[in-house]
Amino acid sequence: MKLKKLSSFFITMAIMGGMSGLPAYGAEKTQDDVKLTVSADKDSYGADEKIVVDISLENNSDSDITDVTLESLVPESYRLADDSSSVKRATYIMAGDSISFQSVFLPDKSEKTSAAATAEVTAVTEKTAPAEAAAAAVTTAESGSDDDSGRKSGNSAAPFIIAGVLLAGAAGAFIVLRKKKGGKALMILLCISAAGSFANAGNARAEEPDSHSFSVSRKVTVDGSELELTANVRFTMDISDMQTAVEEYYQENSEEIVAVEKAEETEMVFTEKEALAFLNERGFTEYPLVYDYNMDGTYVDEVEASADSDEKHPMYQTYYAAADGSIWMIYIVGRTIVANPASYNLESDLDAQVMISETETLTSYTEMGNKFYETVPKESAVILKIVDKITSQRLDELTYEEVINEKQTD
Repeated sequence: MKLKKLSSFFITMAIMGGMSGLPAYGAEKTQDDVKLTVSADKDSYGADEKIVVDISLENNSDSDITDVTLESLVPESYRLADDSSSVKRATYIMAGDSISFQSVFLPDKSEKTSAAATAEVTAVTEKTAPAEAAAAAVTTAESGSDDDSGRKSGNSAAPFIIAGVLLAGAAGAFIVLRKKKGGKALMILLCISAAGSFANAGNARAEEPDSHSFSVSRKVTVDGSELELTANVRFTMDISDMQTAVEEYYQENSEEIVAVEKAEETEMVFTEKEALAFLNERGFTEYPLVYDYNMDGTYVDEVEASADSDEKHPMYQTYYAAADGSIWMIYIVGRTIVANPASYNLESDLDAQVMISETETLTSYTEMGNKFYETVPKESAVILKIVDKITSQRLDELTYEEVINEKQTD
């Protein structure tokens, strides 16, 4: 994974710079063995030319870094192109790994701050708030109150790993309810929260994460005047071994670990078009099917699967609104399917989440090591309910009382 990503990075830089190694129009800064680079496609621009900026971050330290936010600041008198982004975030970057992205800036003809660009940057910044914001959202959702039926609108469910994300029960449902409106901020925030929570889930003996931030700027000229292109990075550096924390989590929350397999070494993974066909045959067609990871473990920030694509991904997810109004999260992990009755879990008093499965084992994916884990989970972590086949019709038939058995809290 590391070699592929690094080689791709250097090839791209070589093409841009017309030479191997560093880009021709770049500036870099290293702090705590983490290198931030900002480069432009040219050294000098005309007044009406767009500016293409590449931002990259390399973790050359001996520690993992988490809650990473990379930001390319919009220069004065410019606006962000509509199909571009000024922010890139990553849940987790292992030692020796890297991420990069590109921003395109257009001259602001109005000669005043573009309201649209400002709104977009603000919206993206909100999505990239630190993990504390996610924890606050989870706490609010979990606090809850009793309704007339005696069910709680919140759930203090113990966290569990499914599809590479450590989720709290209430938060999982909250994501789904927001997702119907097209937003994905909470999903991103929960991923960040997950990275910060592995130590607690696995009882890893970790030091308090160390927060870092720094900037680097590259000067170019526009119509004879100097312009500064600036990139910022914020991250926390974890002394603990995140992969060890994951392994400890599975050991402590599984009756049995049936198999552990590296994602890139298995053939038991759907292509995008295979995954779509698989779900279509089961009646899950209302919402887009999305993925967050490539087969090398790279996080790609939620992309919609294409019916024409032969690209494979370790996991996919979509949503389903059942006939009774309940909201479900549908996961494909490898070639297995599992359904999370998110709104039911939100309402219940169970200490663990209920998952609907077709097998007695649960397959989950973690980006920490890019692995599939097939386990028999402890009921204190995940309560599996087995059905012959997970289809939209079958989920419509299931009632709250069938899915949630309150007696299991004893």
